[in-house]
Parts: sequence; C-alpha cells; structure tokens
Amino acid sequence: MEFAPATAQKNINLEILNAVLIPLPPLAEQHRIVAKVDELMALRDQLEASLTTAQTETSRLLESVLHHALQDASLA
Repeated sequence: MEFAPATAQKNINLEILNAVLIPLPPLAEQHRIVAKVDELMALRDQLEASLTTAQTETSRLLESVLHHALQDASLA
C-alpha cells in the first residue's frame, strides 16, 4: 500500500488518511447523481409493491382454483 508505513503489517493511520486527496465530482453533478439514485429507489419501491400485489393475487387465485376443484371433486 502506497500510504501505509513500512512495518510488518501495513496500517494506515489517521494522519496519513487525512492527507489523501479523494476526487469528487462537481457539486451540480453530485446533485444529479443523488436525484437519479432517488428516482431509481422510487422505481424500485414501485416494482416491489407491484410484485407484492401480484404475489398476493396469485395466492388468492390459486386458493380459489383449488377450492373450486376440490368442491367439484366432492360433488362427483
């Protein structure tokens, strides 16, 4: 590791870590990124709700089909 002192086990101390420069996009780009992530998270929430609704409806339909099939079998 480039920033770790030469010891038996490489460690990064806080002083060295504070000296490391981390490039960040301009503030406007950061805002666009956050807006896009928020948009995608909202879409994910909508899809999750749709899946839950579809699973519930599938279960209800299966229960109804089984009920009618068993009812018809008992009449025969």
